Amino acid sequence: MERCPLCRAMLHGADTCRRCRAELGSAQRVARESRRMVGAAIQQLIQDDPAAAARLLQRALALHATPEARILWQLAQVTLRRAA
Repeated sequence: MERCPLCRAMLHGADTCRRCRAELGSAQRVARESRRMVGAAIQQLIQDDPAAAARLLQRALALHATPEARILWQLAQVTLRRAA
């Protein structure tokens, strides 16, 4: 997380926003977990398991919806349809 989601100040790796003093540690942990799931989903796609990738991406999107996760989820869905 580069910017505070509340006031958009640059965070520079801090857990607390210097401008609005928002505590962002929990939000940063959720974003990291989402990124970890996206990475695991990419591995599942590489291993030709789009169903597992789609499950991981669905969980990642529930935590922190990013454009990259949405695109990968769509890729997993297309791959699943082609396999059927």
